[in-house]
Amino acid sequence: MSDLVLVERFDKVARLTLNRPDRMNAINEPLREALEEHFRAFAEDDGVSVIILRGSGRGFCSGYDLQALPGSEAGSSPTYGEVPEIMRDRARLRRTVERWMWLWSYPKPTIAEVHGFCLSGGGEMASMFDLTICSEDAVFGHPAARANGIPPTLSLWPLKIGLARTKELLFTGDTISGREAAEWGIVNRCVPREELSDHVLALARRIANVPLEALTIHKHVANRWYELMGVRTMVDEGADFDAIFHQLSVVKAFSDLAREKGVKAALEARDAPFRTAR
Repeated sequence: MSDLVLVERFDKVARLTLNRPDRMNAINEPLREALEEHFRAFAEDDGVSVIILRGSGRGFCSGYDLQALPGSEAGSSPTYGEVPEIMRDRARLRRTVERWMWLWSYPKPTIAEVHGFCLSGGGEMASMFDLTICSEDAVFGHPAARANGIPPTLSLWPLKIGLARTKELLFTGDTISGREAAEWGIVNRCVPREELSDHVLALARRIANVPLEALTIHKHVANRWYELMGVRTMVDEGADFDAIFHQLSVVKAFSDLAREKGVKAALEARDAPFRTAR
């Protein structure tokens, strides 16, 4: 298997580590495929009851790798007979949320261990885990709301933190700290950075004391409440609205600048108006 995801075993606990520290563990297709490959293997391993996911280097996951995403053609006019770009984009985003919801439905308890950046796609990934424990240096949010799109699953924010706080994060693209994330309900708890890994491993081992078949039932019945509230419909709608967002002129402007001067310059231009203190 790829070294993009590192694996450790602690009795009934498996710990996976995203291993693209040079890219802040940004999500590209090889990383995602490697992660899913490990999850498929552990689903069949009766010796594993709980899975932890964390990130190497300075953070958990900075989001989707913008350099790996398809180039935006927002505002273009397809010729007669071609599939419109928005339809291709919608289909791609629907596949993305289906893959996230596969993790949501995973048959074993999962824990996201978050330090540093947990942004955009990283937040979507963490939201698919049953529990999230973060450190005080953690940073949550979706800065891409300013010019790139929405997180199609909305990181389940409307269900976790309510309507007003979800709108605040989307309207501004601002981020919040690990402490704030615990207060808002994005994570289960926030602990000092030096205690994070030990705390998460101890929790995973405690959970693993419960028989696996019981844990699976506990997980699925709890998830069913959200599913009856429409969570699966919600994420499908999110994919549709993200495809619509990608047709906005601001997305085309960002993409044009990124192609001309690089992603770093485009990000700087996007975020410069928000650098004043709140």
